[in-house]
Amino acid sequence: MPKYQYTARDSEGNKVDGIINAPSSLIVVTRLRSQNLFPIKIYLAGQSGSSRLSWWEKERTKRGRVNLKELSLFTRQTAAMLDAGVAIVELLDDLSYQTPNRYFSAALQKIKKDIQEGSNLSGAISRYPKIFPPIYIALIKAGEESGNIAEVLAELAANLEGQLELISKVKQAVSYPFVVSLFFLGVIGFVFLFLLPKFQEIFSDFGAKLPAFTLFILAVSKFLVATFPYLMGGAILLIIALFLFYKTPTGRLKIDTFKLKFPVFGPLMLKVSFSRLASSLATLLSGGVTIVLALDIVAKTAGNAMIEQTMDKIREGVIEGSLLGTEMKKYRVFPILFVRMVTVGEETGKIEEMLYRVSKFFQDEVDATLNVLASILEPFLIISLGAIVGVVVFAIYMPIFNLATAVR
Repeated sequence: MPKYQYTARDSEGNKVDGIINAPSSLIVVTRLRSQNLFPIKIYLAGQSGSSRLSWWEKERTKRGRVNLKELSLFTRQTAAMLDAGVAIVELLDDLSYQTPNRYFSAALQKIKKDIQEGSNLSGAISRYPKIFPPIYIALIKAGEESGNIAEVLAELAANLEGQLELISKVKQAVSYPFVVSLFFLGVIGFVFLFLLPKFQEIFSDFGAKLPAFTLFILAVSKFLVATFPYLMGGAILLIIALFLFYKTPTGRLKIDTFKLKFPVFGPLMLKVSFSRLASSLATLLSGGVTIVLALDIVAKTAGNAMIEQTMDKIREGVIEGSLLGTEMKKYRVFPILFVRMVTVGEETGKIEEMLYRVSKFFQDEVDATLNVLASILEPFLIISLGAIVGVVVFAIYMPIFNLATAVR
């Protein structure tokens, strides 16, 4: 039976090394967890913990991406380990071995090295803007200045987990209608591009006079078959043109503004943006970040050029001495509830609490909208699909019935 060497931490944060005989590394993990040990490194005895990497694995350490779930998990674990008294260098070393993302692991090792050479955590992570967003770096810096970095990281972890939950709900609610829509288009394409042309050949062989309704459906099918390559080519060119236009500042602003005006989905995107904006702003302010810097950060992470531009204008007004609620009131994009809650928060000195309430309100609104959207969109697509298939079947069977009557 193979022997595995391991490095783990106990419930008090102390490192524990040892060797276990087990059929696989998964069994080793199970046994360690049953002993209340947190595994950090597990490898076959006699081999280095940093075994030779393939060319592909080495490339993955140089470039890659870190998703929100990985960053959220890292933040939560870092907060817990710092609170337990584990040194930042040690926990970075531990977590770099634990993460399966080799790019993230390599970045954590470099961050650890930078800290060992005298850099602080905020300065070290700022070298990796693709991994750590501006809100993350600003909060870490504020935590270092105030001396409560563990609390700030816990708050940041909660913020990331909230964003992750919101995104997950949106994906789950949209995924089923999206799949139904693809199936809908696939069935319609099959009927008009393949099925109807076959029946058109059959009807031509009989030489029977076809009803006007059938002729119309067959004409639509013939038109789609003849123009399908051009329609597909035009759609691809349009997507490329919109993509290139979106890369320009003007194009991004116009397209993002149009998206927010789109029926049903526009208001939904606005609610998602308001929830994230309020939550991020509350987290930054409660972490000790100044209002001006917080507004600058949330503007850059808004995800919509129109909201970003509006937040920049609000920030300029706040710099000139105006209140946040007063500036927000100037722009109709913000709902009255949002503005009133912010104004009350400024007047009572509880703006962070009010922003958290705003975030929770819009998150509940997103949930309600998604439930209504799912309950309406799914039946609509199914009924539409049934109606179109029914029309096609009726158009096909009308001449068949006529032929049968003529034969009799």
